[in-house]
Amino acid sequence: MAAQNIPDNNLCEKTNHWIDQNRTAIGQKILCAGLPDGAVDHLTHLFPGAAIVCLKKEKAPADSPGSAGTSPSVLTIASDLDSYEGGLFDTVICADSAPLCPETPAEDFPQWEQGTFYLRRATLLMEYYEAKAHAMRRHLRPGGILLALVRADHDEYLLGFCFALAAEEMQLDPASLRQILCRENGGRVTLQGIAAQAGARSDIGSLVAENLNFSLDRMNTAAEQMQGREAEIFIQADAADLRRGYHLYRDGQLMGKLALYNSVQRPDVIYYFTDVVGDGPYLRRFHEQDAQKVLRHLVGELHRQKATDKSITWKELEMQDSWQETEI
Repeated sequence: MAAQNIPDNNLCEKTNHWIDQNRTAIGQKILCAGLPDGAVDHLTHLFPGAAIVCLKKEKAPADSPGSAGTSPSVLTIASDLDSYEGGLFDTVICADSAPLCPETPAEDFPQWEQGTFYLRRATLLMEYYEAKAHAMRRHLRPGGILLALVRADHDEYLLGFCFALAAEEMQLDPASLRQILCRENGGRVTLQGIAAQAGARSDIGSLVAENLNFSLDRMNTAAEQMQGREAEIFIQADAADLRRGYHLYRDGQLMGKLALYNSVQRPDVIYYFTDVVGDGPYLRRFHEQDAQKVLRHLVGELHRQKATDKSITWKELEMQDSWQETEI
């Protein structure tokens, strides 16, 4: 008899472990949305006297307040966080099945130009996630706790969502952020766990620093050259003053930038950073004594681009607050 091909799944197991890690923050009146049935059962065993409401997209059986696979003591309602009107809860536990970065983004999903820095992208995403954050926040009493599991591989999507929660007066503990790797239907899933308290303000600086440090921990930060996401994350984390920089345009359309920065951590180090359409982000580390040589190379690169395409122009960057260089 042929062996059955059974998908290797552990999403529910990992979700239960995450709930265990946060059990001291969970109150006695709990609203769940998007949790696997096994995770809801786990909650009933952890908190046998709790009032638990479970929101599900499918309709619950008519002859029972619970749904298949969950305890009958759980009130299961065919609804979602947006439309449910059931008062305030001590804890909202949300395992949203929709990824922060949809596979097929809608027209209202944020778009950014080549060379847009990490934190600026997170700010654009914050506006997109405002409705999702509000739907979670509005069910919490003052001082209540949100435990959210969201699907996100890229850190700026998570950071944008955290910004949206902070805008809803949710206090996020940067130390609570957890990346959870698991399997579902035989495929790999990356979850991000977040804990936040309603009615208090987040320290945005700490949140940004924790997010960038989390990214840096997965990188070889000693490398002299970096490309792609590593280059842009590293320059965001350690670049200080802008020494010189330019935006490049082709027929009036932004096509990227070239820039030279000081280092936050090391006064003897400078960074040459480029992000141009067709090439992607690139960073190289130099000693301060090589600054004039690098500046000549930067200006020479502008003229080489112009020699290749006469429609190319450039404009010198001016550093502004919050890493927003001109329009980026």
